[in-house]
Amino acid sequence: MKAVIFHLDDTLYPYIQHLHSGFAAVAMYVERNFRVSAKDAYATLRFAHEADARGSEFQRLCDVHRLDRSVVPDLLLEYCAHRPQLWLTHDAAAVLTTLRRSGWRLGLLTNGDPSVQKKKVEVLGLAALIDQVVYASEHAPGGKPAREPFIEVLRRLQVAPHDAVMVGDDAVNDVDGGRAAGLRTIFLARTGRPHCDRADAAVHALSDVPGAAAALFERGMANAA
Repeated sequence: MKAVIFHLDDTLYPYIQHLHSGFAAVAMYVERNFRVSAKDAYATLRFAHEADARGSEFQRLCDVHRLDRSVVPDLLLEYCAHRPQLWLTHDAAAVLTTLRRSGWRLGLLTNGDPSVQKKKVEVLGLAALIDQVVYASEHAPGGKPAREPFIEVLRRLQVAPHDAVMVGDDAVNDVDGGRAAGLRTIFLARTGRPHCDRADAAVHALSDVPGAAAALFERGMANAA
């Protein structure tokens, strides 16, 4: 039995969706509690992220709309607690279905706050498409690229490391972490993303993953012969 294990953010769905969804929730919270237009608050957050305040968007929101920065923890809590509006990439469901029908076991191994990631998995409907979901930080501080989360998802899928492929867009967490745990790796390098030559294979679209995964094992069998 063989398995394909996927990263979540920017692999099965665009992470920018979650960011914008969270900004919208925070904007509504600000409107309810501080009488700042949600439209204006949302625009401030988007501009801050796209300009020069990435990582400190909530502080910029406070400064622009004259809110005390002491409310930033509440804004962060609202962001993390909101139920996001997300959609899988156009080819994700088809790819997962194709792999399953071809006999692959499917796993999801994701970093981040498990309470946040679980909401993403739920709204994306991944429980019906993936055999096992593992939240990496529950098995090692910081999650991937530590070895323990990879071993856990392999254990749940009941496959050996050399019979599994890790697919993701993060060269360190997905490629280096997967290789260190003994998995084969496929780097997802969508248009505009840098390549990673450490991966066993690279694809430009999720729809290329089934063929690339099959080729990795065919190549391994040929080399063994």
